[in-house]
Amino acid sequence: MRRARIRAHIYCALLVLLLVPASNWAQSAGSGDQATIAQLVEQIKQLQQQDRDLLERIRILEAKQPQTSPVAVADTASPPTPPQSTEQTPPPQLPSATPRDWHEVHGIQFRGFGEVDYQVLNQRQPELGTGGFVPGSAGNFYTGDFGLFLSSRLTNKASVLSEIVFEEADAQQYKVDLRRMLLKYDYNDHLKMSFGRYQTNIGYYNWAFRSAAWLQTTANRPLVMEYASNGGLLPTQAIGVSVIGAIPSGKLGLNYVAEYGSSDTIRPDLNGDGLVTDENNGNQTNVGFFATPDGLRGLQIGTSYYHDQISNNVLNASGAQVPPPPGSLGPSVRYGQTIVNAYAVYVAQGIEFLNEGFLIRDALVGGSLHFDTPAFYSQFSKQLGPVRPFFRYQYVNASPNNGIYDDVGLRFGPSFGARYDLNDYIAFKAQFDHTVRRGERDLNGLHLQFAFTF
Repeated sequence: MRRARIRAHIYCALLVLLLVPASNWAQSAGSGDQATIAQLVEQIKQLQQQDRDLLERIRILEAKQPQTSPVAVADTASPPTPPQSTEQTPPPQLPSATPRDWHEVHGIQFRGFGEVDYQVLNQRQPELGTGGFVPGSAGNFYTGDFGLFLSSRLTNKASVLSEIVFEEADAQQYKVDLRRMLLKYDYNDHLKMSFGRYQTNIGYYNWAFRSAAWLQTTANRPLVMEYASNGGLLPTQAIGVSVIGAIPSGKLGLNYVAEYGSSDTIRPDLNGDGLVTDENNGNQTNVGFFATPDGLRGLQIGTSYYHDQISNNVLNASGAQVPPPPGSLGPSVRYGQTIVNAYAVYVAQGIEFLNEGFLIRDALVGGSLHFDTPAFYSQFSKQLGPVRPFFRYQYVNASPNNGIYDDVGLRFGPSFGARYDLNDYIAFKAQFDHTVRRGERDLNGLHLQFAFTF
């Protein structure tokens, strides 16, 4: 029926186009004007060819329609102005990836992301050794994460999503990390559930940007939002249930997030000493709310509250327990960890303005001892054709007496650079970082990166 209606409209248009010039010709020329007749015949041929081309396009689109409904498109990628992604609900001002951005094999849709990096520091002591650095070298090439996003629709409401990452470790060895594995059920806009391994919705950055470097403007993530496996401060992943949905609120655009799951946060020390902290997490609870008001398209304001219990269990490179220093409370002591977050972001009209603040409190269970770690970052960028210059400032202040973050201490400073999109699949980034550190000399670094998608 749809094709028949379209064909009827096309023929009506053809008839009008032919009658108008024919009537004018009959009034102004004689029947022997062969040039005008030839012109009309040529117009008829062109319109008939356009009709055939249009019907062929309709046939192709109708044939693809049942299969190309993208599953969780917002979970993976968006066009690079700015490139972002979300878990269930994308920021309303960002265009989503289209079905042609995906590849499909037997009902499984997939996309791939990778990066090639070169980073040089003004010291030979490695920082974030998982970035390919080795002691004695101030600069190294490394490949970062190579990720595959896979999804498949099971029913009209149920789907499966996974994110598999090949991550570079020490000595150019690689390990496979299942960053996400979700069974999703979208009952309606007010109730969307995910079961499995998810990325915690603490704040904005962690659920708006996935692990692929292609998706973010800068070459790396803010330290507070870095993955825990790369030295980040937050519990970035968990296994359990995550629920998100819209709250009836008119033009205010309120949404909620609720999560309950088990984390297992193991983070390496930033100073390259080879030690890691195994927090032995309990079951975490996270709730949050955010608003996307209709009157200010591109604005999103939100807050979240996270709570868990952790330990300060320090291990060496072989996985053996490191004896605690004299006077410390030891690894068996539990801390109640509370993370409060608030953010305000604006992404529209080629502008990206991200602002997030955190307060991480680690309180001794059964005692009065506690440590507060404030952190924030602010990032601004503007699209100028294929180039997006950016500036970011970040701040983290961990107490030197806090054994959980004693390798972090006080760190603050700017990062600036630019992203240049060579085409729809390859981007080049150049970034300079300056970090002031308590008790150590300032750290400067140059980070060059090719990020790509396929």
